[in-house]
Amino acid sequence: MAIDPTALTIAFKRGQLDAMVRTHLGSGGMYTAEMQRTFALRQLARAWKTYREDRAISMGARLVGSECAAERDAFLALLLQTLPSRNSPLRDAVHTVRRIAIAPLAAEARQSVEIADASIAQLDAVTTTLDSGLLPTDPLERLLSLVNHHRYSIGDERDALGATALSPCWAINLLALTRPEAFGLCKAPPPFPGIVRRRLFRADLAPDAQRNSARENLLDVMHAAIGDMDSIWRAARRFSVEFPQQRSNSRLGNAWMLLAGLNELTPSQLARALPATKAGAGKLLRQLAAHHLVRSNGLYEPFSWNPVSAAAFAHDLS
Repeated sequence: MAIDPTALTIAFKRGQLDAMVRTHLGSGGMYTAEMQRTFALRQLARAWKTYREDRAISMGARLVGSECAAERDAFLALLLQTLPSRNSPLRDAVHTVRRIAIAPLAAEARQSVEIADASIAQLDAVTTTLDSGLLPTDPLERLLSLVNHHRYSIGDERDALGATALSPCWAINLLALTRPEAFGLCKAPPPFPGIVRRRLFRADLAPDAQRNSARENLLDVMHAAIGDMDSIWRAARRFSVEFPQQRSNSRLGNAWMLLAGLNELTPSQLARALPATKAGAGKLLRQLAAHHLVRSNGLYEPFSWNPVSAAAFAHDLS
């Protein structure tokens, strides 16, 4: 009997993912509550990047930046609406982002509500399909069926990829963040931001090309989640090595883990996150920079997290 290499490779990656979830995120695992919060922040930042791509938003690369406040607040509102649990670390991550980011102006707040209201129909349609009980149980087939059920392009547009900007790709990715168990990848899955790409909605994409693209992206997303889980645990260990004797009331470790989640922060943003004074936050950032844990990018630019590499997990069976 011939063995399907695609199914075997996905099964291998699912096994890796399940093991990492049990050892890191599971009850009695290696993650502390702070690591859980950091992981949620990182997944939220990844999800914002994907959301911008899905909805053709060209500005606002920084989740806590001042650009695209209306779009960002709509994204956060839609995310909270789809969270099944009030105790989710993602809910805390949203509150952290809202505390750090500058509040939107009145006009931006009104625009945010309009964007969210206009998006509900697409989100509800994808949710209904996902909960219908009619999708295949195999993760790849389930994903392809979900995409094809909501693919509207007829394939003769001059810009076939541009036509997908109005597709519900963003809604699938949002649900993969807030309800990852609905995608059947493991028993207690972490969030999967970016589980689908807009190009899968192109009607001019041949079935084999669509399947291959969906498979590769699914493997990439699972691999990224595994890497993030390990990287954050290693970041916490690295800090304990660099600063072995921290006082119990020190906020240096909190600053480090916030940067591990969000990647970039200015002193003002860190001050709002902790909370602390701007001068105190700047001092913390300079301490981390002195130990090469973060780097300064100039007087008016945010400090950047120096990434802690994850273990070299095999991407596939090759």
